[in-house]
Amino acid sequence: MFDCVKSRHVKELNKFAFPLIIQNITGMLIGLVDEMFIGRISAEAYGAIGIMVALMNLLAGIFGNVAVTFNIEGAKKRGENDTEGFDLYFISSIFIDIIIGIIYILAITFFSNQILGNLYGLSGDALHFAKTYAFITCPYMLLQLLIFTFNSYFKIEKKTKRLMWISIASTLINVFLDYLLVFGKFGLPRLETAGAALATIISVLLNAVALGIIIKKERKVHGNFLKNCFSPSIYLVKESMPLIGEELLEGSIFVIIINAIISNIGILEISSYLLIKYFMDIIMIAMYMYGTAELTLVSEKIGQNKYCDIKGLTIVGILISIVIYVVLSMIIIIFRDKVPMLISNETALIEGAAKLIFPMVLMNLFNPIQTILKYVLLACGKAKSVLYITALINAVVLLYITMTYFIGSKLYFVFIGLFINYFALSLIYAVYLRKFYFRTKI
Repeated sequence: MFDCVKSRHVKELNKFAFPLIIQNITGMLIGLVDEMFIGRISAEAYGAIGIMVALMNLLAGIFGNVAVTFNIEGAKKRGENDTEGFDLYFISSIFIDIIIGIIYILAITFFSNQILGNLYGLSGDALHFAKTYAFITCPYMLLQLLIFTFNSYFKIEKKTKRLMWISIASTLINVFLDYLLVFGKFGLPRLETAGAALATIISVLLNAVALGIIIKKERKVHGNFLKNCFSPSIYLVKESMPLIGEELLEGSIFVIIINAIISNIGILEISSYLLIKYFMDIIMIAMYMYGTAELTLVSEKIGQNKYCDIKGLTIVGILISIVIYVVLSMIIIIFRDKVPMLISNETALIEGAAKLIFPMVLMNLFNPIQTILKYVLLACGKAKSVLYITALINAVVLLYITMTYFIGSKLYFVFIGLFINYFALSLIYAVYLRKFYFRTKI
């Protein structure tokens, strides 16, 4: 099993993933400060801006899968030393980003009342705040999708340190501009919601421009690529559809239903669950970043026909992710009575959340394994299989959780269901990958 594992696999993964982990953790912590600034405008403004940010992030996460597909295909072309093919996919991804960005701008410009008023039920000051934020940030989708594509470029080129420093710088600029523009400091007007929107769009613009300038200096892409990007653009969109389906299923629908079931068990239960989930998400940043590393490195190894390296990278990625998860989980278990106090001072919520830490750690025990295996399968071109497997297991688990809710309405039934979900996905993904290895004679 471990005959393909080499020390260089550890070095490759750590060099790739560590800057991304620092980037994401820093962004999340600085984001908390950003939330504090916006929360001091008003309750209506906080809710309205929160709705728009959630909507933008949801759509960016869905359409950002085109950049993930470029990551996979571009890394394969890099492994094959096919520079022209790599450039063609790169330009095609940018072309798709521009089209989606323009559609989003037009939708916000002409249909913001219908989206925010009818769909979200906003009215009065809340609708005004949301529309103000939406109009100013309407270029956000275009810029964020371009950032996703640029990020994929740097991941393929194994230059993730640049992503880390540029991302941290733009996030700090966002917080600083929030302070200046939202509250009107140093003689500037107090813009409140408009200030928060301007801070967001300026920081995202600077991020995209900085990445674009570096790429332009490093790579000379000729204009005639634009004439040939229609066919690869169609291919990228087609290949990204299973990824979009999996994102919607596991990242949106599954989470919404689980949260709804827990919410119906009790308000204290859902509050405690979401509080601890925030810390669990921080702990699991590492597994997602190592998954991203697997996505790029495995795709490159496929292009180079180095299939033994794929097995070695997979095993090392799983082991590192599990070790990080166990160590960080032990820390919050040891300080389980203190951790909830970082967010809340409500005694009932602190006590309820503290009780959930250990079962939630156990619940996610196989999550690092299934995550790494999923990214490896995606790199191997098995996105459709991942979608079908995820849909089947999620459906079975939701059926179990729903049945147990009507029988006993206990939170631990939900935890058991989620444990089964991650365990089953890990097992099936492992079996599927084993067949892939066998077919490639590893």
